[in-house]
Amino acid sequence: MGKVTGGRAEAFLQGVRYNPVLPAVRSQDESFEAAISSDHHAAVFVLGGDIFELVHRLEGADSRPPVCVNVDLVSGVAADASGVRFLARHVEGIISTNRNIIELANAESMVTIQRIFAIDAGAIERGLKVVNRAAPTLVEILPALAYPQMAAQHHELYSRPVLAGGLIQDMDEVTYILESGAAGVSTSNQGLWRDA
Repeated sequence: MGKVTGGRAEAFLQGVRYNPVLPAVRSQDESFEAAISSDHHAAVFVLGGDIFELVHRLEGADSRPPVCVNVDLVSGVAADASGVRFLARHVEGIISTNRNIIELANAESMVTIQRIFAIDAGAIERGLKVVNRAAPTLVEILPALAYPQMAAQHHELYSRPVLAGGLIQDMDEVTYILESGAAGVSTSNQGLWRDA
């Protein structure tokens, strides 16, 4: 299964170049409304909540940025082929640590984001092997501040765009991560969401 090609992925990546700070929300509350109401974000990452509430909110939105759902964390949808097909009808992208889910979403022409948790050398090595097999649109490294060191040691990361997410406290950290080569950052810190 090949990775997504063409318009959807290129539009996503162009949006990240325009505004590299991506809002991440854990539920469909005020933070979700703030993120979804701006058309300046390349995407909104949904990292929790209920899929049916999400779909209801998205259907009511006149204009919105692309939405990428972490299928491993959102309730009400299974991390399987049927779940991916359902999500492909409602959102633009999928986030997962699971290679099979990324491959299924690639087959549905979705933007795919493979997460790697940089908790130790073994986890990084396993994560990079999964990325090579799954061929996601982007890779996301967590926590974000692990990205600069990881990129310096694992040059294969430069073969595709990389995002960094988690535990970002301020714009100095965002700048440091971007200057280290990341395409963008995802954060739930609303103070860092900026309209370009």
